[in-house]
Amino acid sequence: MNDDDNTANVTAEGDAENPAMSGDDGPRDRYFRTDSTTCNLAATTDGADFITTLDSCPDGSQEADFQGAPCPEDEYELAELWVERLQDDGTYTAPERVSGTECITPADLAAPARHEFATMHIPTPEAVLQAREPLLVNVHYPAYATTQPQIVDVTLLDVPVQIRADPVQYTWDFDDPHTPGTTTLTTTDPGHPWTDGTPAPDSTWIGHTYTHLGHPDQDTGTLRDQAGNWYRDNVTTTLTTTWEGHFRITGTSTWTPIEGTITTTSTTDPVTLTEARVRLVCDDTHANPTC
Repeated sequence: MNDDDNTANVTAEGDAENPAMSGDDGPRDRYFRTDSTTCNLAATTDGADFITTLDSCPDGSQEADFQGAPCPEDEYELAELWVERLQDDGTYTAPERVSGTECITPADLAAPARHEFATMHIPTPEAVLQAREPLLVNVHYPAYATTQPQIVDVTLLDVPVQIRADPVQYTWDFDDPHTPGTTTLTTTDPGHPWTDGTPAPDSTWIGHTYTHLGHPDQDTGTLRDQAGNWYRDNVTTTLTTTWEGHFRITGTSTWTPIEGTITTTSTTDPVTLTEARVRLVCDDTHANPTC
């Protein structure tokens, strides 16, 4: 949510009784928040860094309005809301207090946090099918994704908030219509790459084994080269990552779940899939003819 959206949320209280708060681009009532600390600081300076719409603090703003107990640890104390009303002659009235100091809870921020999460930009994770081209049938190729939680700092209803997106589910589509059974795989694990010295990847690894190429005379996408070898080209792997969201008021410790999920889609570069042909030769390992 951008700053304009935040302002709209804060000033909504005046819309019903103030025609100047319509959707046009003309002058509007001016809303702001201030408290005794800000006013006292502004009183010792020119005020430009603290209050941009006032020549002086409103009457009574230097008096503490919030008389209750301090806000709990996971809540946020929001300063008093004031308004300068736009008059017919284009001038503004003296500041009028709209609401006093209040404690903002995570429940108050749930809706704007959900909107912020739904429109959050998440870098698309890299999806990898670890193999050398061309891919061969009947070989298990490991797949993995490079993902990590993403956190952004935003301001919602004048409250500093952190939004966190966590990858929780990975759905792989291996572009394999000819292998019997499903060719998609859904896990909660992003997988991991094979490295030298580790056992060869097998079916226990997150990945895929292509067992059939299809027939070049029957299946679209399966081709035959001049030597009679069958192959498929432009084979890609597509990863859909599902993210869950949480938010917290900045400086507090409790993360609150956000309703709904978002997804990102990653696709590998296209590769060729073929099969290894076995050929009989008449030489032994020392190049001595045996036929």
